[in-house]
Amino acid sequence: MKPGLAPGIARTLTYRVQPHDLVTTLFGGAAEFGRKPAVLATGILVALCEWPAMDALRQVIGDDEDSLGTGVCLAHRAPVAEGTRLLVTARCVSVRGRASRWDVCVRDGARDEGRDGARDEARIVADGWVEFAVVRTAAFVERHMLASGGAPALGGARRDPVGDYARPARERVLAPGTVVMTTGSRLSAGTGNSSRISHHPAR
Repeated sequence: MKPGLAPGIARTLTYRVQPHDLVTTLFGGAAEFGRKPAVLATGILVALCEWPAMDALRQVIGDDEDSLGTGVCLAHRAPVAEGTRLLVTARCVSVRGRASRWDVCVRDGARDEGRDGARDEARIVADGWVEFAVVRTAAFVERHMLASGGAPALGGARRDPVGDYARPARERVLAPGTVVMTTGSRLSAGTGNSSRISHHPAR
């Protein structure tokens, strides 16, 4: 890693919701997705929140390195339809060696003016945080044998925007209504629309 990663670094990008971003297009073999209202999928929101953080990290990591998501806690607060312009912001709030945490927020783009001519304040669509660990790509792929058996290696094609691993501390107990997923562990679920995912790729 190059010097320069520190709390306070932020990146914002704009994105217009596409037809393939809707929950109705996810997993064609799962009928339950297809019957839902045509709104932006929470899974796509997670990826959108990671995007500006990964962009910022690319400025301080080497060509032989990549950033991998290790944790997500995201509240999906409002539905949006195809064509909505979103503003997605990620701001670094902590750095621990090769690990970093970013506060993220997704807002509607420009809203229509109200009857009194005043422009509505941008609505928050989602907010929360994402975490990343920076890995040396070749060593990571070799260690986890990701290139064997025809599996794709990391570090391939990248999309441009419109614009040492530290193991996290023990998870705290979350309030009812929060979904908790930990890779290789158990799943406990509530009834809310918040999700928290922990993934440890460097193990």
